[in-house]
Amino acid sequence: MKISQKHDVNISGQFSFSPRVSNAKIKVICGPMFSGKTKTLIKTIAAYQADGKKVVVFKPKLDDRYAEEAIVSHDKDENEAINVGKSAEILDLFHNADVVAIDEVQFFDPSIVGVCNVIAGQGKSVVVAGLDMDYRGIPFGSMPELLIMADEVVKLNSVCTFCSGKARHSHRVSKDSGVVVLGEKDKYVPLCRSCYNELKEG
Repeated sequence: MKISQKHDVNISGQFSFSPRVSNAKIKVICGPMFSGKTKTLIKTIAAYQADGKKVVVFKPKLDDRYAEEAIVSHDKDENEAINVGKSAEILDLFHNADVVAIDEVQFFDPSIVGVCNVIAGQGKSVVVAGLDMDYRGIPFGSMPELLIMADEVVKLNSVCTFCSGKARHSHRVSKDSGVVVLGEKDKYVPLCRSCYNELKEG
């Protein structure tokens, strides 16, 4: 196949790609809390399954807010999932899948980036969902690396609690100080950039 149509570039060759490998991709679904990340992931899983694909779903063991062996959206949509303590465990469990889905990916250790690359390198698609920023507005965990290497990014917004604009921030309203603090609306509210900055300045 011809690599370039430019006349001043003389690079050409014959290449053949297996459909299995050429269809593999890494997709990242991200946004603040209450933006529908898990709901979107569950819909994506259902679409792959409707297309005859076998999907294996993973979640971090520390996230037990709704269920230990399922990913659950805020409005209670759910999908069966395997909970794992370390990213490397996924490499022992994905081989029979066509697609690997991972929820709350920001909670995994840094090796999750390499894990996703290994899976995609074996011709399997990877779909991950998670927070792109923590409550301080700082990139969360390995999300920056995942976003850089993603073939597709779906960036979601929530609704600002104060002005009803597009919310990009997850503002913590509790007095917890750790970066990883599990919670719902008792601990976090979504805010737009302007309202978030105003609160920080205040």
